[in-house]
Amino acid sequence: MPFFKFSSMSSSMRVTIGSTLFAFASSGFLYLIPPQPATPWIRSAFRLWQGHAYVVVVKYPLAEIEAARLYEDGKPLGPANSDPQEITLQGKGLYRFYRETDETVPVLMFSSSDNTDPNTNGRKYTIK
Repeated sequence: MPFFKFSSMSSSMRVTIGSTLFAFASSGFLYLIPPQPATPWIRSAFRLWQGHAYVVVVKYPLAEIEAARLYEDGKPLGPANSDPQEITLQGKGLYRFYRETDETVPVLMFSSSDNTDPNTNGRKYTIK
């Protein structure tokens, strides 16, 4: 008998099959959702590293990280790829994107333009 009646199955078997079919169908719909670009806003808390330097993990494509620029309230900071010691000691908007060998996401080390705490200075930081 190639087919058997759905009603002849036990209720637990029907729930199992129904749940499995629902899982397959709903996961298939995920392919219809277009991929979202990386968010340009940094929304996480900044962690004080040393001196004027703060660090934060950023969600940004690794392939584009070399060309990424940091902005404070729409004004560019920099220069980019500054020396970590200079960011720590001098600050004044210097920044650097890097990725540790054991990490899969980039990290931003930076200082605000006036060396204030970016967690409390009320400014918005974006990556473009």
